[in-house]
Amino acid sequence: MLFVLEYLPIALFFVFYLLGDIFLATGVLMLGTVLQIVALKFMREVITPRHWIILWMVLIFGSITLFLHDEWFIKIKVSVIYVAIALFLLVGLWWKKRSPLQQFLGEEINLPDFAWRRLTYAWVIFTLALAAVNLYIAERMSLDVWVNFKVFGTLGATLVFTIFTGAYMFKHHTDRDKDSEEIE
Repeated sequence: MLFVLEYLPIALFFVFYLLGDIFLATGVLMLGTVLQIVALKFMREVITPRHWIILWMVLIFGSITLFLHDEWFIKIKVSVIYVAIALFLLVGLWWKKRSPLQQFLGEEINLPDFAWRRLTYAWVIFTLALAAVNLYIAERMSLDVWVNFKVFGTLGATLVFTIFTGAYMFKHHTDRDKDSEEIE
């Protein structure tokens, strides 16, 4: 259920883009993202900073897109979100001296600190690369190409990168019980 809820706004965006236009799809994306947060609250699920960043970026850039009737703003929203995620990861790592990924996943996954740092930097580079590619496609290619990249390209790239992240975590995972036995 959570998986469906996570991707429902973008799926609705794509469907309504095909049925209507970018402005109808933008309105549906805004509504879908708000309903996603409401549903997560109703289900008593954790709403992460990523959810809040996406919500506010969708509402701000979606509103500007609809008010000015200019598709450029919804196109750059994707890059702004990826840059915001990269900054969130970097600030957490540099300011708190602990990876935000470790804060979110550290209870379930035991990795050495160097592995958490590497993963954080890898995700920073990945999100900044997606932001740059999005800007390039938004500026240089057709709206249809951009919509397909937004829906399928970023999702596919993120899935592949997540698989590599999982493999890296598996390689560096340590057993907490074993570590605590060695200390005693």
